[in-house]
Amino acid sequence: MPLLHVPTIYVLMLSAMVLLGALTFFAWLQNRAVRALAWWSGAVLVMAVALGLLCLRGTIPDVYSVDLAYVVLFTACALMLEGARCFEGKRPSPAALLAGALVWIAACQIPALYDSATARMIIVSAAVGLYSFGCAYVLWSGRAEPLLSRWPLIVLTALGGGLFLVRIPLAVISPLAEAPIASFDALRSFWFAIVSTATLLYFIAINYLFLALTKERSELAHKRASMTDALTGLANRRAFMEFAEKRLNAPASGTVAFLIFDLDRFKAINDGHGHSMGDRVLRLFAHTLSANLPRESIAGRLGGEEFAAIVSGPDQQTTIAAAERVRESFAAAARVVGGVPIAATVSIGLAHANDPPADIEALCERADKALYQAKALGRNRVESAVDELIPLAPDASVEADPLIPSPKRARRAMKRAAA
Repeated sequence: MPLLHVPTIYVLMLSAMVLLGALTFFAWLQNRAVRALAWWSGAVLVMAVALGLLCLRGTIPDVYSVDLAYVVLFTACALMLEGARCFEGKRPSPAALLAGALVWIAACQIPALYDSATARMIIVSAAVGLYSFGCAYVLWSGRAEPLLSRWPLIVLTALGGGLFLVRIPLAVISPLAEAPIASFDALRSFWFAIVSTATLLYFIAINYLFLALTKERSELAHKRASMTDALTGLANRRAFMEFAEKRLNAPASGTVAFLIFDLDRFKAINDGHGHSMGDRVLRLFAHTLSANLPRESIAGRLGGEEFAAIVSGPDQQTTIAAAERVRESFAAAARVVGGVPIAATVSIGLAHANDPPADIEALCERADKALYQAKALGRNRVESAVDELIPLAPDASVEADPLIPSPKRARRAMKRAAA
């Protein structure tokens, strides 16, 4: 007496696949922007039809249980591949969608191939294996996107493709019997039960990972949106400060500099040309900043017309040169914006941290003081902070000289000059 009742396993497998396909389709209805879910739900539902036809071999004519069944099977595999391509932003490929079905239809017209169980096994194994490997490759090509579910899905699809391709040399070494597998005894086979159960578990895992993949991408998009300035596309203040702190506390060689950028007389641009022009100038500066800083730099918008960046370089002069490139490039690009003479400029203050880790708040404060100095000295310039000396505690018996301004008074004077 068999341990597993194969017909029951078939019914369970097909019922589960229909349910999985319906749930995936429902998930797509909730978020129609994720078109890959529509492809994947179609693949699962079509696969259920194909396996249902294959399970009826010997009960219905071969034209349905063999010819049509494999056409539907290859179409399901193609839909799964197109779902992966859609997920990675690729356009549908009619060639990939129809290739397997057309190859099978052509093979059915050749009696020598159609009548040979071994030849049929080779064609089916090659088609399903290549579709599975194609799905794994497409998902692997998008590995730069940090989605955890991507990797088990790649492994499963590649493993499934490998198992089908391994069947090809085995079929050649040990040819299959030419009699169709249609008897009731064959359907009660223990190995058929094992294969059916494994197929069911495989599709449950694949479908779960597909859904998890889309969920992870949606969460990642929301996370990025919460850390991105909507106008400029740069990191917002909170995200920038987090990135900057990690960069400063990470082991690094060379010089790390904190740069603060402030657009000169930006209020006059808004008042004189409108906020839409002000937004264009902000976007122009963000583009200039990204284009002229070194590749490994981190840039963000702190708020209003104030931006910041963390720049790593071999020495201080290289960092200052990068800041000068930003200043000069922006002055040239913002001379005329949209046919309107704007002549916008930027003042830049920077502070160096030669021995990370450094205190991000202290570094920001030093760069901010350098920025005030650049404003006080006429704007449209780069100023680098100098190391401040910690003053000794004054002798109580010595009266403070009123002609020597205190540090607080000096900073106030700078702010008044910059205003």
